[in-house]
Order: sequence, then structure tokens, then C-alpha cells
Amino acid sequence: MQIETRIQVADVPEEGLYLNFSELSHVIPEVDGFVKIGNTKGRLEIHKSGNNIEVRGSVKSRVLLTCDRCLGRFHKNVETSFFYLLQPRKDFGAGLETDHRLSHDEVDVYWYEDGEIRGEEIFREQIILQLPMRMLCSESCKGLCPSCGINLNEAQCSCSRQVNDGPFAALAVLKVSR
Repeated sequence: MQIETRIQVADVPEEGLYLNFSELSHVIPEVDGFVKIGNTKGRLEIHKSGNNIEVRGSVKSRVLLTCDRCLGRFHKNVETSFFYLLQPRKDFGAGLETDHRLSHDEVDVYWYEDGEIRGEEIFREQIILQLPMRMLCSESCKGLCPSCGINLNEAQCSCSRQVNDGPFAALAVLKVSR
């Protein structure tokens, strides 16, 4: 069953539109090829004010990530609420010079095109914004051995821990006199 997350602005009634999405994983199967998404639920509340559209909502998901240190896979739960003020693309930024400085009120304004709100793009963006800059399976992750590549969280290796091949390795042999 295909869930439609694209909403025609013309179909939004005066009293607003309230939508709940119980399974969005097939609509947003992955983000940028590196984050697999599962168990995704979302909610949108849409109100019109002239050509402007107010979108409030939330998204809850479980994502499968790859650890930056050990390259192991791990799950992370993502949950957030959001608000968007949308304007038609043709009106967005109308009358602004190229070097216009955005005010605080203008920063939260986005656009919609072809009379359509693309819910899957809103949900995808919110999931991405909740991901950490550095993906770690745990704060205590030991990573991979730089010599043999073994996952140090799973086993110990017999490699020497002394690294002598860096750009400052020559400084290790210098004697400091006091």
C-alpha cells in the first residue's frame, strides 16, 4: 500500500488538515545512502493563511547508522517536533537584493512548488537534523586497530600500540635538556 505524503495546497480546507502517517519507512527508505530508516511515524498539521502555509508536525523513527570509529552498525531512535512557514516558490524572497541580510523572521520561511507540499522531504530533513555530527555506537567505542584493522571493542590485538610513523615521529628521539 502506497502512502501519499504529498499534499495539494488547494486541498487544504479552511479549518486545516490533520494527517497521521503510521509507516513512512518505504517513503523514506534511506537518507543520503548511509542511513537506513525503519519504524518511521509522522504527523502533519497544515493551515493556510492566504498563500502562506503553516506546517506543524512531528516525526519518530529508528535509524540504522554506521559507527565512525569501529564501522559497526547500530540503531538510534530519533524523535522531534517541527514548524515550517511555507510560501509559494515564486513569492519566496521576492524583492530581496542579492546581498540582503535575513532577519530572524525570514530564516524560518521555506517554499513549496507547483501547489504541492512534499511531506516526505520535510520528514527526511527533520530526521537528518537529529543525527549527530559524529556517529558513535557508544562514547567508549575503541574503534579499529590502525595496524591490523581488528575491532578493538570485540577483541584485543597483539600489535604494538606505539605509533612511530606519524609526521612528528622524529621528535620522539630528541633529548630535552633542562
